Amino acid sequence: MRMKIVNRPSRAFGDLLAASGITDAMLDSLIALKDLEGVEGLPPLSEIEEIRFEKNIRKSSRDEIERQKQEEIAKARVRQVDDQGRAYGTGRRKCSIARVWIQPGEGKFVVNDKEFDVYFPMLDHRATLLRPFSETKTLGLWDVNCTVKGGGVSGEPNVCSY
Repeated sequence: MRMKIVNRPSRAFGDLLAASGITDAMLDSLIALKDLEGVEGLPPLSEIEEIRFEKNIRKSSRDEIERQKQEEIAKARVRQVDDQGRAYGTGRRKCSIARVWIQPGEGKFVVNDKEFDVYFPMLDHRATLLRPFSETKTLGLWDVNCTVKGGGVSGEPNVCSY
């Protein structure tokens, strides 16, 4: 038995495709054709594109349903403002719990019935509390009243900033 030596092409398959002028869109259409086995003759390209589109919709329907669920959850989490114009939120971290009421005002920040600079004498703790307002450029536009329990003085600024 005699073996035949086969010469390999000097370029990679991708290079050969690029040199042939076949585009990605053409390859996608050819891949879509493999789903049409047993059909005599080729359907018009418009039908092939419609089939590809419908197939992609079926694949993404789960993603779409999940996205809709996430949007509904996000809408349910939207905080309502009470008749006094205050919004309420709760923050938790480890064993600390903060209850926060925020309303339009002059920038007063009260923690456990004390001004925040008295309650938190360390500058980095104050910066942690004010960071959300400075990042959103709303510093001095909101009054915040916060009650904090647990976690000690070093953990409480983190809870209030949630």
